[in-house]
Amino acid sequence: MSVAVIDDHELVRQGLASLLVGAIVSGRQVELVYVGGSVQAGVEAVPDVGLLDVDLGPGSAPVDEAVRELLEAGSRVLMISAYDDARSIKAGLEAGALGFVPKRVSLDVLVEALSTVYTDELYLSVDLASILAAAVGTPDLSPRESEALKLYASGLSMTAVARRLEISPHTAKEYLDRVRAKYAAVGREARTRTELYAAAQSDGLLGEPGQS
Repeated sequence: MSVAVIDDHELVRQGLASLLVGAIVSGRQVELVYVGGSVQAGVEAVPDVGLLDVDLGPGSAPVDEAVRELLEAGSRVLMISAYDDARSIKAGLEAGALGFVPKRVSLDVLVEALSTVYTDELYLSVDLASILAAAVGTPDLSPRESEALKLYASGLSMTAVARRLEISPHTAKEYLDRVRAKYAAVGREARTRTELYAAAQSDGLLGEPGQS
């Protein structure tokens, strides 16, 4: 059973590789055909299963695009991540990935997930169920609305948001008013800065906690 480990953090991918090399999945010994941070190289290795990090770092393609590239090469995809980015994980599943596991899981759980995905079945878990539940009711924000939300929720004043976006404060307020209206339309009130921050964090717009 051939597996490609696609992760932008060297220590993580080497750790995964050391755990998986020689492991038995679905009665087959794992053969690592690629270990690195390049989706293209992973695709070219044509693995039975691509173990794909949800976020491959700055400048990388969205996870749904990476999933589609692997699928077009005939591979199955199991997503992994250190944090629960509900929006990206949902997008990856909609693109055709067959499951998701957090990086904190045990080797036994990872092997179980790989075995399930290898048989072309969706790997369902408590983690995935909670993530999909969190993704329900995510508003469809435009790129400018998302950027205004990220800046404002991160603590910038309305004037500072406008300056960063090179727009007027009035336009910045309009963007945020639209954001509030869209959240309200999906049943999630987000009127205050604190509520907007919580919504943006929950929807994966702010990255990992502690990052700017």
